[in-house]
Amino acid sequence: MKKRVIIDTDPGLDDAIAILFALGSGQFDVLGITTIAGNIGLDRTTTNAGGLLAFMNRGDIPVIRGTDIPLTRELQDLVAMVHGMDGLKGIELPDPIKAPLEGAPEWIARMLAESEPGSIDILALGPLTNIAHVVTEHPEVIERIGEIIVMGGTINAPGNSGPSSEFNFASDPEAASVVIGSPVKVTIIPLDVTRQVRADIDYVAALPDTPHGRLAGELLGVYLHDGRQSRPLHDPCVMLAAIDPTIFKIENMKLDIDLGDDPDAGRLLVDRRGKPVDVALGVDAERALALLRTGFV
Repeated sequence: MKKRVIIDTDPGLDDAIAILFALGSGQFDVLGITTIAGNIGLDRTTTNAGGLLAFMNRGDIPVIRGTDIPLTRELQDLVAMVHGMDGLKGIELPDPIKAPLEGAPEWIARMLAESEPGSIDILALGPLTNIAHVVTEHPEVIERIGEIIVMGGTINAPGNSGPSSEFNFASDPEAASVVIGSPVKVTIIPLDVTRQVRADIDYVAALPDTPHGRLAGELLGVYLHDGRQSRPLHDPCVMLAAIDPTIFKIENMKLDIDLGDDPDAGRLLVDRRGKPVDVALGVDAERALALLRTGFV
């Protein structure tokens, strides 16, 4: 049975690869793609999400614009150095088939209310602002969520925003705190494992010769940071964990979020008073890459 999911995202190169995998693998029933500002601003992330759906001829899946500012803080600077000003380093997608809907938190809440409890998982690839709005403004539906799988945070690895903070959580620490502290089952895929999943140039060259396989190859090609190996495939790890969590070494930890104002705001804190959360602390990178390839056949 396909997993019924909502993808909350800010595409973004590795987000785009994750979305292509979700659409091409045959493992997911994608109910909708909700967008967040994240990497390169809400207008562009929303257009990119619609373009990926158009490329895959999936006009049946709606794109729903989400929140363009964090819960209480200013939006972080754009990270164009990695993703380019268009989020995709100049790779062109077709125009979206349909205009996006508005109001991602309300749309998520409505989908949950109309579905069997536990039948929808949320795959969160960007800052958690949209999902935090659902938790705080629609508390009657949050326990209907099956699971939230989140790309974010770091336990022992260095940060990529502050010394010990990761971009998604640092972009909206309060939202991360709300989601992690909620009664929903949450699984975190942190930098500790995503940095171990990287495609080399031979992997890219061997991707299937299908339309979405070729697009994935283009995306990975511009994601090669030294001409030989890609930057970490952060967001695809969420999709892989949803299908086969045995690829990861998952431990239950009590965690909280640093809500300070220093460069490490959004840092994950191991705290015995925190919420028990499943965290991926290890990964079989070879199995992860092999599974990822199956989405492009």
